[in-house]
Amino acid sequence: MEPGVLWLTVSFGLHIVLVNLGVGISIVAPLLRVIALRRGDTRLDREAYTLTRFYAATYALGGVFGTAFTVYLFSYYPSFTSLLGRIALYNYALAIMALVAHFLSLTLFYYGWSRLSPRIHTLSGVTLAVSALLIVLGFRSVFAQLSSPVGVDLSRGVVTSPFEALLGNPLLPPLYLKSIAAAITATLVAVAGWHALRGEDLARIYLKPALAGLIIVLLAGAWYGLELRRVEYKFNNIFGGLGLGGEPSLDLSWLLILKVVLWGIQVAGVAGALYRGVDWARNLLAAGAISALIAILAGEYLNAYSQYPYFIPPSEAGVVDERLAKVLNLLSPNINTRSELLQLITVASTTILLAAAALYLAITRAGLGAREGSGRRSN
Repeated sequence: MEPGVLWLTVSFGLHIVLVNLGVGISIVAPLLRVIALRRGDTRLDREAYTLTRFYAATYALGGVFGTAFTVYLFSYYPSFTSLLGRIALYNYALAIMALVAHFLSLTLFYYGWSRLSPRIHTLSGVTLAVSALLIVLGFRSVFAQLSSPVGVDLSRGVVTSPFEALLGNPLLPPLYLKSIAAAITATLVAVAGWHALRGEDLARIYLKPALAGLIIVLLAGAWYGLELRRVEYKFNNIFGGLGLGGEPSLDLSWLLILKVVLWGIQVAGVAGALYRGVDWARNLLAAGAISALIAILAGEYLNAYSQYPYFIPPSEAGVVDERLAKVLNLLSPNINTRSELLQLITVASTTILLAAAALYLAITRAGLGAREGSGRRSN
């Protein structure tokens, strides 16, 4: 595998799992907080606080791997990064503004627990959820553009229609719905599985929403698959191996099958816990939680690498010159990055980063466990 592709895969995979959990918690925790305030339910309030505390503790870690991804992208593919910055200017602007609002609202929501009035604290939670939705919208619009660019002129590297480039891509609605539903559902299943493993009946509050979310994920995924027919290269790589498209350049149908199997494990765990009880389905629900996290990874890799070895599928890029074709090819990195010394340095640095991340998560988990049950009281 091309070194640039390898490092992008590692950093992106770790980043995206944490980000999806963060998006899910950003929506679930404020909702639990509102319900807790209305019912005067201290247990739900502690649950909302624990989820928020977990997200606050791991927020920087997800950002670190997102930064690593950006650094790898820029260092290995400087020409493409420059082009992407120009054609996705508005998309990234939306995401960055939402990220700023998200960080500020997370800080206010977490540290304002029991310190702010219920109304102000609820407002900060709403801002947290809305900003998370806007972050996903900004970055998913970039992914839609990479699959089938609209409102841009690639040969000149300019945006010809800001609205189309930001919100007018026909792939964006199903991709966005699928992404939001998957992030929330994976969070619900993962948290339910965690509680089930610990023998806590709190897992039950997540089961019905999780089952509904799994159905929405399936429907949104089918919608996105249908829309991908307009991108023949990607469609064939995903579905061609199953006889549903043309001959694939890279057969990723096995990854699609894996996603379906992982979805089925989640359904089995959630449905089993609903109809036979959490105790009976404890191990199955835990397997569903693990499957939910792996499914996030599988889905992201399937979407990203179904256009391999290109950043943008050749049929969609309208490539007319050799220079642009090289810029859009993952197998044409900065020649200097092929240095063996650079690879050794990268391996060493990434190993240290992963070790630090593992230690950080262990300390975070220990800290959360030590303070369990001592969550803040509702206002």
